[in-house]
Amino acid sequence: MSDPGKNPQVLKVECPCCATQLFIDAGQGVVIESRQPANARKEADLKDAHQVLKEESSRIQEKFRQIVEADKGRGATMDKKFKDFMEKAKDEPAPKPLRDIDLD
Repeated sequence: MSDPGKNPQVLKVECPCCATQLFIDAGQGVVIESRQPANARKEADLKDAHQVLKEESSRIQEKFRQIVEADKGRGATMDKKFKDFMEKAKDEPAPKPLRDIDLD
């Protein structure tokens, strides 16, 4: 095939979703050639589906475990802060509430 860049009736179009290059004959309105990029994603095979599901499941379980561990530490920290604020509140007198009538 001749170089598509030299023929003015051949259009080179790149697909926005898969980055495949299409060479289209403008006169006939047909695709002459298509070139997939070198780093094209291979299609999933049913033989690999079980392995992919196992990997995804383990990744989700690990993420869940990290979230639970972080939440345990957060609960202890919040409890400590609550106790500290309660101790401070016992020592200080309660401020007088501000009413709308006092603002006039």
